[in-house]
Amino acid sequence: MGGGNKNEFESPFLQLFTGAASGVLADGIMHPIDTIRARLQVEKVGQQRYTGTFNAFQSIIQKEGVRYLYKGFPIVVTATIPAHALYFFGYEYSKKYLKGPLGDGALNHFVSGLVADIAGAMIWTPMDIIKQRLQVQNSTYLTNPTQTFYRGSFHACKVILKEEGVAGFYKGFFPSLMTFGPLVGIYFATYEKTKKTVSGVLGVEPGKMLPLPYQLASGFFAGSVAAAVTCPLDVIKTRIQVSRASDKTYNGIIDGFQKIMKEEGPRAFVKGMGARILWIAPGNAITIASCI
Repeated sequence: MGGGNKNEFESPFLQLFTGAASGVLADGIMHPIDTIRARLQVEKVGQQRYTGTFNAFQSIIQKEGVRYLYKGFPIVVTATIPAHALYFFGYEYSKKYLKGPLGDGALNHFVSGLVADIAGAMIWTPMDIIKQRLQVQNSTYLTNPTQTFYRGSFHACKVILKEEGVAGFYKGFFPSLMTFGPLVGIYFATYEKTKKTVSGVLGVEPGKMLPLPYQLASGFFAGSVAAAVTCPLDVIKTRIQVSRASDKTYNGIIDGFQKIMKEEGPRAFVKGMGARILWIAPGNAITIASCI
């Protein structure tokens, strides 16, 4: 994604470092919004504690304190460096090697995004499970007071390993891929198309970098589109991953879709969409702009 005649693959370690560092920065800024997203998505229609993103933000601060907005953040910091490294490494090298058979268009960018997500998911899935359970346990504890209360990220690791085994860290792995795979694919395809369109409007020569504000705007727009389109899948995925070993849950995406539609209706599939956009779009803009 670099400009001029520079070979963008000359410094793979620089690519890994910038991807990881920008990921930590983006996650650190946006983690409170992610906490709100998780809280909103696990609430069933008709049983809500919060009326929306801003109400959830106020309620958590007033009743639980600011620190609860950062529940699960230690595991995010620990996992983000290797996960983002795999993610960006997978995207850049997939895009390079697929350029021959697929060209340098939207299909290449979409497939490369899927490859990147599969690579990162090996670390992101366990991270998501620990993070999201910590984010929502003050809510789920009200309905299931017998569940083990995690004291922190690493205590959660020990409890999950003891109660659910290694498989517990990969609960909802395929629903996660079905959520974030399309999200990443849609994001990169939209981002590259938006960047190309903006470059044409501004008269920027092919291969040259856009000014930073336009890079950020392109990343934000692409992130917003991807977050909105995949929100229904994210609701199902989140509910599967926060469920404990003793909880009744969904047997995959299709079963989750059918049960949610029957019990709550279509409104449930857009729960937390605003928070999801606010979480993903700025974070993607920061990440992509800092790696170009």
